[in-house]
Amino acid sequence: MQNLFSCTGKSAVDNWAAWAALSSREFYDGELETDPGQTPELTFDKALGFPMALTHITCRASVAYRRSWQHIRNNKVGVRVIWFVKHGSLKIVRSQGTCTIQAGEAGIIDSNAPFHAKIMCDGDSLHESFQAVVPAHLFLTHLPEAEKFTDTFSLDTPEGNVVQRLLDVLAGEGDHLSRKTAEPLTESFLEAIRETIGCRDMEVPRRQRLVDKRLADIENYILMNLTDPDLCYDKVAASCGISPRYLCYVLKANNTSFSDLLWRNRLPKARDWLVSPATQDYPIHEIAFMSGFKSAAHFSRMFKATYGCPPREYRALNALAEKADVAGPVGETVSNGGYSLAA
Repeated sequence: MQNLFSCTGKSAVDNWAAWAALSSREFYDGELETDPGQTPELTFDKALGFPMALTHITCRASVAYRRSWQHIRNNKVGVRVIWFVKHGSLKIVRSQGTCTIQAGEAGIIDSNAPFHAKIMCDGDSLHESFQAVVPAHLFLTHLPEAEKFTDTFSLDTPEGNVVQRLLDVLAGEGDHLSRKTAEPLTESFLEAIRETIGCRDMEVPRRQRLVDKRLADIENYILMNLTDPDLCYDKVAASCGISPRYLCYVLKANNTSFSDLLWRNRLPKARDWLVSPATQDYPIHEIAFMSGFKSAAHFSRMFKATYGCPPREYRALNALAEKADVAGPVGETVSNGGYSLAA
């Protein structure tokens, strides 16, 4: 493995600053939380750069990392980090809950959702872990059902042992692998993770048409990049490995359009965020930016055209319905002043 960082020969402040810059470059933007007076005693190595990155961290200090909506808007990367802990643990806090990846386990971090992660050492004051940084298109190809997976999974199973052995090969030989060799090994590695998590129970139909599969790839990419205000026709085509002309053909073959796909996915997400307990106090313009709109005015126009009332009024109607106890979850009909909360 190639060593990219070690803390020798610098002050504690310089070390943390250098590590913050490197972690943003290798992973994604975020806020590093450390004790400035504490010496990092940290090393960072890299074994593979294509088709995913494989990195290795050892440290003897607690380090925390926070990625907010602001970071996501400024740095839209869309990667998934599959974190394998060897010594110590990693605590991840996100809106879906909290999980702790213990030694011998792994978990998945989505760069498109806010989180707080804390590296913790074991009884010998050591943390060691590997990170597989997987591009969104590769993750969705091999682990589509794990998109919402927020739990940990053990490597102490027959399937997990296969993942561990492939991880050892990629970590030990990654520097010497050609792209032609690295690609199938990486795909096997991700498929082994899929089996370990248990996603095989959700296989796609065998006789699925090619245009249906391409449409699923296109829609999955849009779903994973909804917060990107610059999401456009050409960008989606390039990211899915197809030409804009073929993307047009796929959409026509499925009787839909790019704008239909975009708003069909963005607007329900925005509607959910308007009334979700975790985000119901967010300003309307913040919900708009979170949903990928460039302005609150455009968001309000599109929302009203789809749901019959402006987002602020929709939120107020939902709050009134909850107080009056006349409706269940959002999506059931609640008539008030001529408007409806029906999905």
